[in-house]
Amino acid sequence: MNDIELVRSEISSLVGTSESKWDSRTATDVESSIRKGIEAVVHCGIHQWSWMRPVHRFKTAEGQRRYTLPLDFEQFIDGISFDGAEYGYSSISQLPSSRVAYMYNEYEQNGVPTNYATEVESHDGTTQQQTLLILQPTPNSEYSLVGTYQVGPIRDLSTARPYFPGGPENRELFIAACLAQAEEKFWDMKGDKFDSFQTALQSAIARDHRKQPRNLGQMKGGSSRNGFRYKLSTTYLGETNA
Repeated sequence: MNDIELVRSEISSLVGTSESKWDSRTATDVESSIRKGIEAVVHCGIHQWSWMRPVHRFKTAEGQRRYTLPLDFEQFIDGISFDGAEYGYSSISQLPSSRVAYMYNEYEQNGVPTNYATEVESHDGTTQQQTLLILQPTPNSEYSLVGTYQVGPIRDLSTARPYFPGGPENRELFIAACLAQAEEKFWDMKGDKFDSFQTALQSAIARDHRKQPRNLGQMKGGSSRNGFRYKLSTTYLGETNA
Protein backbone atom coordinates (compact mmCIF):
# COMPACT_ATOMS: atom_id res chain seq x y z
CA MET A 1 0.00 0.00 0.00
CA ASN A 2 1.51 3.34 -1.02
CA ASP A 3 1.30 6.53 1.03
CA ILE A 4 -1.81 8.03 -0.56
CA GLU A 5 -3.70 4.75 -0.16
CA LEU A 6 -2.55 4.43 3.44
CA VAL A 7 -3.47 7.96 4.50
CA ARG A 8 -6.88 7.74 2.82
CA SER A 9 -7.49 4.46 4.65
CA GLU A 10 -6.55 6.06 7.98
CA ILE A 11 -8.86 9.02 7.36
CA SER A 12 -11.65 6.62 6.38
CA SER A 13 -11.31 4.95 9.78
CA LEU A 14 -11.35 8.35 11.48
CA VAL A 15 -14.52 9.60 9.78
CA GLY A 16 -16.22 6.20 9.93
CA THR A 17 -16.99 5.98 6.22
CA SER A 18 -15.18 3.79 3.70
CA GLU A 19 -13.65 5.54 0.71
CA SER A 20 -16.05 3.80 -1.67
CA LYS A 21 -18.95 5.54 0.08
CA TRP A 22 -17.51 9.07 0.13
CA ASP A 23 -19.67 11.67 -1.56
CA SER A 24 -18.04 14.51 -3.49
CA ARG A 25 -18.00 16.80 -0.44
CA THR A 26 -16.28 14.19 1.72
CA ALA A 27 -13.71 13.42 -1.00
CA THR A 28 -12.93 17.13 -1.34
CA ASP A 29 -12.55 17.53 2.43
CA VAL A 30 -10.24 14.50 2.60
CA GLU A 31 -7.99 15.83 -0.15
CA SER A 32 -7.95 19.22 1.58
CA SER A 33 -6.93 17.55 4.85
CA ILE A 34 -4.08 15.71 3.12
CA ARG A 35 -2.86 18.86 1.41
CA LYS A 36 -2.97 20.88 4.64
CA GLY A 37 -1.30 18.05 6.52
CA ILE A 38 1.64 18.10 4.13
CA GLU A 39 1.90 21.88 4.50
CA ALA A 40 1.78 21.57 8.31
CA VAL A 41 4.90 19.42 8.22
CA VAL A 42 6.88 21.07 5.44
CA HIS A 43 6.19 24.61 6.70
CA CYS A 44 5.98 23.87 10.41
CA GLY A 45 7.67 27.22 11.12
CA ILE A 46 10.19 25.92 13.64
CA HIS A 47 12.60 23.76 11.67
CA GLN A 48 14.33 23.60 8.28
CA TRP A 49 14.16 19.96 7.20
CA SER A 50 17.32 18.37 5.82
CA TRP A 51 15.27 16.54 3.18
CA MET A 52 14.19 19.92 1.83
CA ARG A 53 17.83 20.46 0.79
CA PRO A 54 18.70 17.63 -1.64
CA VAL A 55 21.87 17.42 -3.71
CA HIS A 56 21.71 17.76 -7.49
CA ARG A 57 24.50 16.15 -9.51
CA PHE A 58 24.86 16.51 -13.24
CA LYS A 59 27.41 16.53 -16.06
CA THR A 60 27.99 19.32 -18.51
CA ALA A 61 28.45 18.83 -22.24
CA GLU A 62 30.98 20.66 -24.35
CA GLY A 63 29.35 23.70 -25.96
CA GLN A 64 26.11 23.49 -23.92
CA ARG A 65 25.42 26.32 -21.48
CA ARG A 66 21.76 25.70 -20.48
CA TYR A 67 20.62 22.81 -18.25
CA THR A 68 17.19 21.92 -16.88
CA LEU A 69 17.02 21.80 -13.08
CA PRO A 70 14.78 19.45 -11.02
CA LEU A 71 11.06 20.22 -10.94
CA ASP A 72 11.14 20.95 -7.20
CA PHE A 73 14.10 23.36 -7.49
CA GLU A 74 13.79 26.76 -5.82
CA GLN A 75 17.38 27.99 -5.49
CA PHE A 76 20.89 26.77 -4.78
CA ILE A 77 21.85 27.22 -1.15
CA ASP A 78 25.49 27.83 -1.94
CA GLY A 79 27.76 27.81 -4.98
CA ILE A 80 27.91 24.90 -7.41
CA SER A 81 31.01 22.77 -6.90
CA PHE A 82 33.08 20.62 -9.22
CA ASP A 83 33.05 16.93 -8.42
CA GLY A 84 35.26 13.99 -9.28
CA ALA A 85 38.49 14.67 -11.16
CA GLU A 86 37.71 18.41 -11.43
CA TYR A 87 37.36 18.85 -7.65
CA GLY A 88 40.21 21.36 -7.55
CA TYR A 89 38.42 24.04 -9.55
CA SER A 90 36.88 26.96 -7.68
CA SER A 91 33.14 26.85 -6.98
CA ILE A 92 30.80 28.38 -9.54
CA SER A 93 29.14 31.47 -8.08
CA GLN A 94 25.79 33.02 -8.93
CA LEU A 95 25.30 36.24 -10.87
CA PRO A 96 22.15 37.97 -12.12
CA SER A 97 20.99 36.51 -15.43
CA SER A 98 21.43 39.90 -17.11
CA ARG A 99 25.11 39.97 -16.08
CA VAL A 100 25.69 36.44 -17.37
CA ALA A 101 24.01 37.36 -20.66
CA TYR A 102 26.27 40.40 -20.99
CA MET A 103 29.39 38.33 -20.29
CA TYR A 104 28.31 35.73 -22.85
CA ASN A 105 27.86 38.37 -25.55
CA GLU A 106 31.02 40.26 -24.59
CA TYR A 107 33.35 37.27 -24.26
CA GLU A 108 32.32 34.66 -26.80
CA GLN A 109 34.62 31.85 -25.73
CA ASN A 110 34.26 28.50 -24.03
CA GLY A 111 36.08 27.56 -20.86
CA VAL A 112 35.79 26.27 -17.32
CA PRO A 113 32.52 27.66 -15.86
CA THR A 114 33.04 30.24 -13.14
CA ASN A 115 29.54 31.76 -12.84
CA TYR A 116 25.94 30.72 -13.22
CA ALA A 117 22.48 32.23 -13.36
CA THR A 118 19.01 30.72 -13.19
CA GLU A 119 16.03 31.55 -15.35
CA VAL A 120 12.44 30.32 -15.27
CA GLU A 121 11.21 28.78 -18.51
CA SER A 122 8.23 30.26 -20.30
CA HIS A 123 5.06 28.38 -19.46
CA ASP A 124 1.96 27.56 -21.50
CA GLY A 125 0.22 25.40 -18.89
CA THR A 126 0.54 22.12 -20.79
CA THR A 127 3.54 20.94 -18.76
CA GLN A 128 5.09 21.83 -15.41
CA GLN A 129 7.17 24.98 -15.41
CA GLN A 130 10.88 24.43 -14.80
CA THR A 131 14.01 26.40 -14.00
CA LEU A 132 17.08 26.56 -16.24
CA LEU A 133 20.69 26.79 -15.16
CA ILE A 134 22.95 28.92 -17.39
CA LEU A 135 26.71 28.50 -17.12
CA GLN A 136 29.33 31.10 -18.00
CA PRO A 137 31.67 30.58 -19.78
CA THR A 138 30.04 27.89 -21.88
CA PRO A 139 31.71 24.61 -20.82
CA ASN A 140 34.63 23.60 -23.02
CA SER A 141 34.49 20.00 -21.84
CA GLU A 142 32.48 17.54 -19.77
CA TYR A 143 32.51 18.48 -16.06
CA SER A 144 30.88 16.80 -13.07
CA LEU A 145 29.02 19.39 -11.01
CA VAL A 146 27.16 19.20 -7.70
CA GLY A 147 25.05 21.65 -5.75
CA THR A 148 22.70 21.58 -2.76
CA TYR A 149 19.40 23.30 -3.42
CA GLN A 150 16.32 24.42 -1.55
CA VAL A 151 13.13 22.60 -2.50
CA GLY A 152 10.30 24.84 -3.61
CA PRO A 153 6.56 24.30 -3.05
CA ILE A 154 5.70 20.70 -2.21
CA ARG A 155 3.29 19.03 -4.62
CA ASP A 156 0.07 17.32 -3.54
CA LEU A 157 -0.18 13.54 -3.42
CA SER A 158 -1.75 11.89 -6.45
CA THR A 159 -2.03 8.44 -7.98
CA ALA A 160 0.89 9.36 -10.25
CA ARG A 161 2.99 10.66 -7.32
CA PRO A 162 1.67 8.74 -4.31
CA TYR A 163 4.50 9.21 -1.80
CA PHE A 164 5.16 11.83 0.87
CA PRO A 165 8.46 13.74 0.77
CA GLY A 166 11.11 12.94 3.36
CA GLY A 167 11.34 9.20 2.80
CA PRO A 168 9.78 6.24 4.66
CA GLU A 169 11.02 7.40 8.07
CA ASN A 170 8.70 10.43 7.87
CA ARG A 171 5.61 8.61 6.59
CA GLU A 172 4.00 8.32 10.03
CA LEU A 173 4.65 12.01 10.68
CA PHE A 174 2.80 13.03 7.53
CA ILE A 175 -0.06 10.65 8.25
CA ALA A 176 -0.37 12.08 11.77
CA ALA A 177 -0.46 15.60 10.31
CA CYS A 178 -3.16 14.65 7.81
CA LEU A 179 -5.25 12.98 10.52
CA ALA A 180 -4.95 16.10 12.69
CA GLN A 181 -6.23 18.19 9.80
CA ALA A 182 -9.06 15.73 9.12
CA GLU A 183 -10.01 15.76 12.80
CA GLU A 184 -10.36 19.53 12.69
CA LYS A 185 -12.13 19.47 9.30
CA PHE A 186 -14.71 16.79 10.12
CA TRP A 187 -15.10 17.18 13.89
CA ASP A 188 -14.22 20.87 14.30
CA MET A 189 -11.80 20.16 17.13
CA LYS A 190 -8.15 19.71 17.99
CA GLY A 191 -8.17 16.49 19.95
CA ASP A 192 -6.16 13.29 20.19
CA LYS A 193 -5.03 13.37 16.56
CA PHE A 194 -3.68 16.89 16.96
CA ASP A 195 -1.80 15.87 20.11
CA SER A 196 -0.37 12.83 18.31
CA PHE A 197 0.84 15.03 15.48
CA GLN A 198 2.57 17.41 17.89
CA THR A 199 4.37 14.49 19.53
CA ALA A 200 5.38 13.02 16.15
CA LEU A 201 6.58 16.43 14.97
CA GLN A 202 8.82 16.95 17.99
CA SER A 203 10.31 13.48 17.54
CA ALA A 204 10.92 13.98 13.82
CA ILE A 205 12.56 17.37 14.37
CA ALA A 206 14.89 15.93 16.98
CA ARG A 207 15.80 13.04 14.66
CA ASP A 208 16.40 15.33 11.71
CA HIS A 209 18.41 17.76 13.81
CA ARG A 210 20.81 14.98 14.81
CA LYS A 211 21.56 14.39 11.11
CA GLN A 212 22.64 17.95 10.42
CA PRO A 213 26.31 18.97 10.69
CA ARG A 214 27.17 21.35 13.48
CA ASN A 215 29.05 23.67 11.13
CA LEU A 216 27.07 24.28 7.95
CA GLY A 217 29.60 26.72 6.48
CA GLN A 218 28.95 30.08 4.89
CA MET A 219 25.50 30.23 3.37
CA LYS A 220 24.14 32.86 1.06
CA GLY A 221 22.06 35.33 3.01
CA GLY A 222 24.51 35.79 5.88
CA SER A 223 23.78 35.17 9.54
CA SER A 224 20.70 37.34 9.97
CA ARG A 225 17.34 35.81 10.86
CA ASN A 226 16.38 36.06 7.18
CA GLY A 227 19.54 34.35 5.91
CA PHE A 228 20.00 30.71 5.00
CA ARG A 229 22.66 30.23 7.70
CA TYR A 230 20.19 31.14 10.43
CA LYS A 231 17.42 29.02 8.91
CA LEU A 232 19.59 25.95 8.40
CA SER A 233 21.34 25.94 11.76
CA THR A 234 18.48 26.83 14.10
CA THR A 235 15.89 24.47 15.50
CA TYR A 236 13.42 25.47 18.19
CA LEU A 237 11.94 22.54 20.09
CA GLY A 238 9.43 24.46 22.16
CA GLU A 239 5.71 25.00 21.64
CA THR A 240 4.56 23.94 18.15
CA ASN A 241 0.90 24.85 18.28
CA ALA A 242 -0.11 26.91 15.27
